[in-house]
Amino acid sequence: MRYEEYVKTILDDYVNRGRILPGDFPDMELYMDQAAMFMNKKLAIYQKSDDEPVMTKAMISNYVKHDMLPKPNKKKYSRDHLAMLTLIFYLKGVLQVQDIENLMKPLIDNYNSEFEEQFDFLKLYGGIENLYSVQRDKAAEEVYQDIDHIKKILSKYENADDDATELFMLICLLSMRADAQRYIVQKLMDEYFTAKK
Repeated sequence: MRYEEYVKTILDDYVNRGRILPGDFPDMELYMDQAAMFMNKKLAIYQKSDDEPVMTKAMISNYVKHDMLPKPNKKKYSRDHLAMLTLIFYLKGVLQVQDIENLMKPLIDNYNSEFEEQFDFLKLYGGIENLYSVQRDKAAEEVYQDIDHIKKILSKYENADDDATELFMLICLLSMRADAQRYIVQKLMDEYFTAKK
């Protein structure tokens, strides 16, 4: 299989199965092992191997311990917990644990407050997911355009239609794009969440 076909396969998988929609969260509360099982099933495309789950009970326990996730109600996790677990999963790929703690602190404080009107976490998650669904579709199109541009650039040289060179350029380009976004995230975190402490 040429790499373009593989890229199409993984992008289709990512667009169609790489997310959890707000309506996917169960209406009933789950025990920790059920919550971990739900997260692993829904985020299965991110699994590196069959014996390495995306999320473990120990991870969930640590998120609660580090105030990244509210304490469960009578050892049960609600839809709000699952939405926040999903966000933590995505944040982990970019931020360090301390940064996630700082970012989640206002949400956790609000969740635990008896005096403030509480956020609707499911609506907050739904808004983020809605915004990102547009970006996800654009990202797939962007990768296809990147491949076309790379082929045009290489067509001017001797190594035209060389998969190894095309892949090298594509991986570098995607890495540089991800690095630019990570840079922006880190600057925002430093300015508004870390520096204030």
